[in-house]
Amino acid sequence: MQLICTCQAKCHPCRSARRTRNFELKPAMTSAPQAASDKLRVVYDEMSAKFVSQGLSVDFIDTARQRYSHQGCELVPLPYAKFPISLGSNTVRLIVIPLAKASAQLVEAVSALSCDFQQALRSGTELYVNEPERWHITVFHTSKYDDARPNPLKPLAPDLQQTQSGHRAPPSGDALHQEHQIMQKLVGQNQPINLEVHRVLLADSGTLLVCLIDRDGSLNHLREQLTRAFPGAPARQTQIMHVSVLRLLTAQQLSIQERQRLQAICDDYTVKLKGMQITATELW
Repeated sequence: MQLICTCQAKCHPCRSARRTRNFELKPAMTSAPQAASDKLRVVYDEMSAKFVSQGLSVDFIDTARQRYSHQGCELVPLPYAKFPISLGSNTVRLIVIPLAKASAQLVEAVSALSCDFQQALRSGTELYVNEPERWHITVFHTSKYDDARPNPLKPLAPDLQQTQSGHRAPPSGDALHQEHQIMQKLVGQNQPINLEVHRVLLADSGTLLVCLIDRDGSLNHLREQLTRAFPGAPARQTQIMHVSVLRLLTAQQLSIQERQRLQAICDDYTVKLKGMQITATELW
């Protein structure tokens, strides 16, 4: 498997990265992949049921809306440099699976999902629609916008744990280089990542998700390796495997009828997409 770049995001979702060399494919070792996949299935089903029964988390959406601004007629994510506490260009760093590189067929299907879902929304709904070329599955964060880590190879110093993320020092050039080299090495020691679509759902955060499971434990194995290699990385990491298609940004609760209409689209596309498999040989 090859690491094409490590994402150094200027806004959310990540936008920029740098190129690296190719790597030889190696077999992955994993523990209990079936049990882990079964657990994820339950989590996804619970997330879907929560939206149907309780609707949106309006307070969460209201907070999230503050991180977006209008660009013409569209809402776009604020650059991290324009956050209330400005963040540097190297603050947010992560590894992702670019969906377009893993499955053009799934990208086409998810594009249709996005269109159908948008047409079913209440007129005037504010939303951010992620562009297909930016659809990705997050693997691991070495630093996050709300938990900046100057050097994830070392645990965060006690005095920094009490400071706001934006007030922490940026990573040094040497720290970035070392971080990148370790990522390259770990990715090169692993086989391609094999995932399978399980469900489409609207989370109570207002985010339309395509949720996947790890077919053979390859993604979980890489995440475990990265966690061990970066003991100073943010403790709160993505546990699920998902593509964020779009995000509702109108902080208003949906009626029961609206929930049912949107849920019907999610259920329809779950039937269409469930079981679709992707193989990622390239990470960003």
